[in-house]
Amino acid sequence: MSNLSYLSDKPLTAIKVAITVFLLVGCAAQSVDTASTAVNLPPDDSAKLQLLSEAELAFLRDPGRLKWFNLTEEKVLLQLAQRDAKGIKQYVSDMLEVLNAAKYQTGQGTASTLINGVDEPLTNAADSASIPLNTDAGGFNKRKIVRPAFLDKYKRSPGPISLQRYVHEQDGIPTFANAPVAIRPEDLIAGQVEVAFVGVPLALGSGWRDSQHAPTVLRGMYGLNGYDIAGGVDPSLTLNIADYGNVVTDYLSLELSVQHIREQVSSMIEAGSVPFIVGGDHSIMYPTVAAITDNYGTDNVTVVQLDAHYNGTLGLEHYYSDEQSVSRLLGDNILEGSNLVQVGLRGPSQDKEALEWLLAQGVSYHTMAEVEENGWANTLETTIKQAKKLDKTYISFDMSVLDPAFAPGAGRPIPGGLSIIQARTMVRRLCAETEIVGFEMLDVAPYLDTSYKTALNANYIMHACLTGIAMRKAGKTQANHLDSLALSK
Repeated sequence: MSNLSYLSDKPLTAIKVAITVFLLVGCAAQSVDTASTAVNLPPDDSAKLQLLSEAELAFLRDPGRLKWFNLTEEKVLLQLAQRDAKGIKQYVSDMLEVLNAAKYQTGQGTASTLINGVDEPLTNAADSASIPLNTDAGGFNKRKIVRPAFLDKYKRSPGPISLQRYVHEQDGIPTFANAPVAIRPEDLIAGQVEVAFVGVPLALGSGWRDSQHAPTVLRGMYGLNGYDIAGGVDPSLTLNIADYGNVVTDYLSLELSVQHIREQVSSMIEAGSVPFIVGGDHSIMYPTVAAITDNYGTDNVTVVQLDAHYNGTLGLEHYYSDEQSVSRLLGDNILEGSNLVQVGLRGPSQDKEALEWLLAQGVSYHTMAEVEENGWANTLETTIKQAKKLDKTYISFDMSVLDPAFAPGAGRPIPGGLSIIQARTMVRRLCAETEIVGFEMLDVAPYLDTSYKTALNANYIMHACLTGIAMRKAGKTQANHLDSLALSK
């Protein structure tokens, strides 16, 4: 029950105070709060609420449902104070009718109510619980069929294929990190590929902004290879890297894409490669993390999510979306809340109830308010310590975690985020000091940034993780390792 007693300290009329007390104590069968017994409830005032049913009274006590109408408890009290008993009954029942109309309708037919001469339909016709598909289409699954080897015009042995004509080519056919191309798991296995990039051009999970073009643009942008001063390694020389092409997605249906993404990422893991996934919006996090836990188990992987948004929204009409990627992973028992660390939360996409939900799920989160209060160094060390709790780490990096000054082309930008230096340092250290089993770069919306800095910074973030993996391979795993040449004598 909501605590409304604080309103008695405000300059309310006696009638409002009376309503406050009545809502607090509920019906006579319920125990009376000792703080409310000092207030006398005039019979003529309490009678204003006697026409309400238990369900209607419960609605008035529920801040969550009041919020649906942008109402606070005080606003409701003011509305009730202006009405008589019949008016209050009509006011509450109308709101409940709107709530019911917003739910899935099994098909009562269409009805309407005449209010003040205005015909207001509140009951919808029957809703469909599924999206109709043409299962008679001869090519229903054609987009998901990986081309079999017997269709290759030129026969070859399995292994990655270089697309470079010249020995030192700079402007050839774009691939991630200028790496050779692999198109089948056999290529990854034969080439002993340690890191395999794969694009997932899916932007149906939010309805917000461009992100499906990120794989194409990031392939053509520099910043993914070369020497890293801090780590003292060149990942392109130290690691076997390949571009695994794109995972096909259904441009009309996120639901028809999820399972195929999950299967394709799993095939990369089974081939012995660490998947580097380039989305796409954050709805992709559901099938990618599912593929990780399918292969490594739910109790062996810490997921570190760098993101401005908690993505734990509940109760949306579509089953999959970017705003629900975390809540679906936890609700479907794919990921334990205690194995999730979130960094960079800020903005209105999470409110008090959202943060309380994260705590209840056991999620460790670090808001930008925490960074401001405790300092970045504290957040960095705490996050790395939390990641080390389990054997392996998966990083989900959403470009919104960066301040828009560094990533104006993020899918859902929020001011006040991390700097590129802070983000690169955390990613490099996580990838050097823990065993990385996968990385995803999400919500890069390159066409919304004419300066190209978003694409460049996205590649530098991924290069930081490649650097960390290369450092780990070279044995440079001590905390906050910096190459000796990075600091002048």
